[in-house]
Amino acid sequence: MLQIFKLLTIFFVVSTSALFFMKGILWTLLQWGAKFAIPLALVLGAIYAWSFFVVQSIEGIKIPKLVLVWIWAIGFSEILFLGGLYHLIPQYFPSIVGEFFFN
Repeated sequence: MLQIFKLLTIFFVVSTSALFFMKGILWTLLQWGAKFAIPLALVLGAIYAWSFFVVQSIEGIKIPKLVLVWIWAIGFSEILFLGGLYHLIPQYFPSIVGEFFFN
């Protein structure tokens, strides 16, 4: 039971951070342009990747590496999926997600 709680907590934190990183990049892009958004995307992407190794190195977590890889892959695919919806087919971009990103 404790293992499932740890797993769900990590998943929630990773997923939420991925969404807020995407929101920050999008906000920067709309406010200041690509000149600032691209470096921010690189820095936040590095933080996202680095956090995988930090969580993996924490002794009290003891979650298999493959499970952590899947959690980070799902978080990254969230970014790709929402970015694809927004850029390629904006008519299908969910309105509740749009309100989160643009307000």
